[in-house]
Amino acid sequence: MSPDTNLPSKTEGARNAHTPRVVGGVLLLVLAGIAGAFLLPLGEWVDSLTNWGAKAGWSGALLVGLLFVPICLFMLPASTLLAYGMAVAFGLWPSFLGIMVGANLGAMACFLAGRTLARGFVERQKETRPLLAALDSVLDESSFGMIVLVRLSPLLPFALVGYALGATRSSSWRHALATTIAVAPQTLLTCYIGSTVGDIARGSAEHERGPLEYTMLGLGILAAFVVIGVISKRTKAALEAHLPGPKAPDSAA
Repeated sequence: MSPDTNLPSKTEGARNAHTPRVVGGVLLLVLAGIAGAFLLPLGEWVDSLTNWGAKAGWSGALLVGLLFVPICLFMLPASTLLAYGMAVAFGLWPSFLGIMVGANLGAMACFLAGRTLARGFVERQKETRPLLAALDSVLDESSFGMIVLVRLSPLLPFALVGYALGATRSSSWRHALATTIAVAPQTLLTCYIGSTVGDIARGSAEHERGPLEYTMLGLGILAAFVVIGVISKRTKAALEAHLPGPKAPDSAA
C-alpha cells in the first residue's frame, strides 16, 4: 500500500482528535466568563477601560491596533482578547479602524516573512498540516477567491495562513485585497459584540437596549457562526481535493 493512501484518514483523525479540546476550551471560557461576572468587579474594569479609550480616541485605537503586527509575526494567542478589549475600550468604529489597520499590517508582515526569511518554517508546517500544503496548488486555479475563503475560515490560524501564502505564487496586492475583504465582516462583528458587551457592563441609561435588540444581536451572532461553518466546510473541501490521494494499483502484465 502506498504511504499516501492513509493521508486523508490521518488528516481526519487529527481533526477529530482536536475537536474535544476545542469544545472543552469553549466551555471553559464560558464557565470562566460566568464566574468572572459574579466574582470579579467587571463593571469597574470596563469603566476604567472605556474612560481610557475615550481619552485616547481614534489615534489611541490606531496605536493599540499596531500590536497586531507582533502578535501575528510571533503567532501569539492574544489577537481575540485584544480585539474584544479594543471594542470595549474604544467603541464600534474606532476599534474597527484600529483592528483593520493592525490586522492587515500583521497579515502583510507574515506574508513578506513567508516569502523571504521564514520559508523553512513554512515548509516544516506543511509537513504536519496537509491542508496548508494544498494551498499552493489551489492558488494556481483560483487565487483571489481562495484567499478570501481561507481568510474567512477558522480552519487554519490567521498568522500561519499569512506565512503560507507568502511562500506561494500569489502576488502581494492580491493577498492584501483578499485579506481586507475577508477580515472586514469578521472585525465588524467582533467590534459590535465587544462594544455592546461594554455598554451592557456599564449599565448606562444612554446605551439601554430592549429585548428586541438583544434578540437581534443573538440571532446575528448565530447567523455569523452558521456562515462561518458553511465557509469552513467549502474551504476544507476545496483544499482536500488537492491532497494526495491513493495511488492506483499497477495493472497485471
